[in-house]
Amino acid sequence: QIPFAIVATSLLLFVTDGFTTLPSTVMMKLITKSRSKLAISIPSASQAHSEPAVDAIAAATSTLQHYDNLQLEYTTQNPLGMGGGISSLYFLQNNLSSEDLENIREAVIQLVCEAHKQRSKSSVDGRIMLGICAENVDEALLGLKTWVPALGLPRGILHGMDVDGIPIPPEELGSVYVKYNTGGSMTFTQMRKTGMGFDALWRPGDAVLETYDGDFRGIYLNAELSDGEFRQYLLPTDLFLEDDW
Repeated sequence: QIPFAIVATSLLLFVTDGFTTLPSTVMMKLITKSRSKLAISIPSASQAHSEPAVDAIAAATSTLQHYDNLQLEYTTQNPLGMGGGISSLYFLQNNLSSEDLENIREAVIQLVCEAHKQRSKSSVDGRIMLGICAENVDEALLGLKTWVPALGLPRGILHGMDVDGIPIPPEELGSVYVKYNTGGSMTFTQMRKTGMGFDALWRPGDAVLETYDGDFRGIYLNAELSDGEFRQYLLPTDLFLEDDW
């Protein structure tokens, strides 16, 4: 169980043993504690160069798309909140059984495992992005502290928790959106070709926090694999909480 530490210009996502040694004026404790299970790890060199399990990737994609379609159908029939955001949250919290959640977890792990394999061979492929729509900072950090270790994702720095170096009290931010990115090293030619712009310069595991006035709650998973297929799904924030396994 590893606590977070808020720093004047950033928020360290993870430290090895408890809080990093920092001046007391730039560090605050947060209430929530990490309770995630490590589900996968970065593949070994031999695993990384094995043939991708195309059928497994297709099945995982199909599974997540199935639940995404159910969610869209529900929000269309029950349009509450901006863009159906309130209806979407209700669906995620009430319309998914334990079996559904396990199917979703397995599918997410399959896609992210493949992303790890591709990233180990190319700095361009296998990018994972998380878009966390949260009621408050604590909820956003809960998502980061469970999803990131559970999926073996890199741990970086969360920016956006200060104004000119002065920490912002989490309670003053209200609802927030956090964009997490596994990053990737690209040449300027590659950046222009992909259209990613300066997003390509993110260090692995970095994230940015900003205020959010939308009604959606949950975590958008975006897995960029080498096949170029668009994969983005809105999933429960607590999907990888140990108590729910």
